[in-house]
Amino acid sequence: MWAAFVRQFAAYAITRRGKKLFALIGVLALCFGAALLIDMQFYVSASFVTLLAAFSAVAYVVQHVKIKRAEHQRLLRKAEIARQRAIVAQARLERIDTAKSALREAVTGAGRLVADNVNAVANEALRISTETTDAFERATQRTADAVEAIARTCLVHAVRGWRLLKAMPRNGY
Repeated sequence: MWAAFVRQFAAYAITRRGKKLFALIGVLALCFGAALLIDMQFYVSASFVTLLAAFSAVAYVVQHVKIKRAEHQRLLRKAEIARQRAIVAQARLERIDTAKSALREAVTGAGRLVADNVNAVANEALRISTETTDAFERATQRTADAVEAIARTCLVHAVRGWRLLKAMPRNGY
């Protein structure tokens, strides 16, 4: 049982809080010892212990102030680092927003370019199909005119031939 108690005591004594506590207990013990020595009228020993207690108390207070100042400085550095991180993160977000807007503008411009090109291609295709349809209609008309001319010529020759046949004398047949 004592081993467990000593182990716990040693584990607490090596922590920062334990060291502070035991230093304070030591200063208070020296002060109590000095008070006892003065009460027993051992003035030389009491003055030595009082001097030791006073130096220990001053050292404890100085150490405590140094630690508090160091903690304060550490907190200030931590706050400065957090502020710098926030500034860097804000700058990163602004760069991302700039890149997004540039990409959005590029996509919009590309979309407009594609739409303009598609419109131009559609207009060209419409013009070509209109020209092809007109050319086909003209060719059909020419063909119809040619067929009509051939048919007229054939009819004219048939009428002439018929007239010749009518005009020929009949030999008894």
